[in-house]
Amino acid sequence: MDIKQLKEYIYENNHIETILQELGMHHIKWHDGKRYLTCGFPDGDNQKACVIFNSEFFNIDSYTRDVKNKAGYAPDLLSLVAFIKQEPFFDCLKWVCQIIGIDYYYSFDDDIPESLKITKLLYEMQRGEFNQEEKPLKPISEKILTYYKFYVNNMFLNDGISYETQKEFEIGYDELSNRITIPIRSEIGDLVGVKGRLFKETIEEWEQKYIYLEPCARSKILYGLNKTYPYIKKEGKCFVGEAEKFPLQLWTMGYQYSVGTGGIKITNQQIEKLTRLGVDLIFGFDKGIEKKEIEEIADRFVDGVNIYYLWDDNNILNEKESPSDSQEKFEYLITNCLYKIK
Repeated sequence: MDIKQLKEYIYENNHIETILQELGMHHIKWHDGKRYLTCGFPDGDNQKACVIFNSEFFNIDSYTRDVKNKAGYAPDLLSLVAFIKQEPFFDCLKWVCQIIGIDYYYSFDDDIPESLKITKLLYEMQRGEFNQEEKPLKPISEKILTYYKFYVNNMFLNDGISYETQKEFEIGYDELSNRITIPIRSEIGDLVGVKGRLFKETIEEWEQKYIYLEPCARSKILYGLNKTYPYIKKEGKCFVGEAEKFPLQLWTMGYQYSVGTGGIKITNQQIEKLTRLGVDLIFGFDKGIEKKEIEEIADRFVDGVNIYYLWDDNNILNEKESPSDSQEKFEYLITNCLYKIK
């Protein structure tokens, strides 16, 4: 779900009152030519306790309740939904979609005129976010997983991913392609793709180490979030790495509060989802990334989100090695090389 586009859809289709009514907010009243509205909380007597400004941002002023996310950024309509329902944020998003009559995986781009699609395409290309082969994020049949063998493997075990973690994350094996299978699930747990890792230690130049056996919109996913979300909220922090193995390795170590972005090119959707976690974010990308690149990523987050980075200034990592590849190195980095960027 693209959170920014969802808010724009709510605004353009005048769904705000419907959402507030379903939340149980009372005395919903417009003011100043529909520039903003006031309403009361379900369990409160103050009829103007909450002020919501009528724009695609839906910023909120709340005089009696602290609706603000822990990260400290300005609360909005979706923050209010999560505050009232006291449920995981992405479950609240799904609830909003149901209320306004769209699917959680609704493609907002289908409603955009062709001229604006071209403008959006140029913008994505400028930002480095355009992927010609990437399809919209859609759930696929769970039956697909029955085509693979649910085998654990020693290759992942030797790479720091225990058998128990492999079972937890449904790691399997595809006999036809000789690949370890990694099911990709959305933040609400739906199967949206399957990634395959060639089951060989030595990869030839002409071979692809990773392919998608079932195509997946990588740029719209934070891998592992469907499993790690409760632990992220409990700990108040989230480790952010590149590959899918990053959260798998950390889970094995006992750090169950992490996600993988699928690469160093983080999209606006991923940034929005990370922001909505409302926790401190600790980036731990593979050795070789420039410090400037991390600072540029941090600059794309709104003020109030705490951004940290595991910077290997003591050069304990090998070239292209992930901080999660070794528990000893990882724990050294979080103890001695944790720097705040923002």
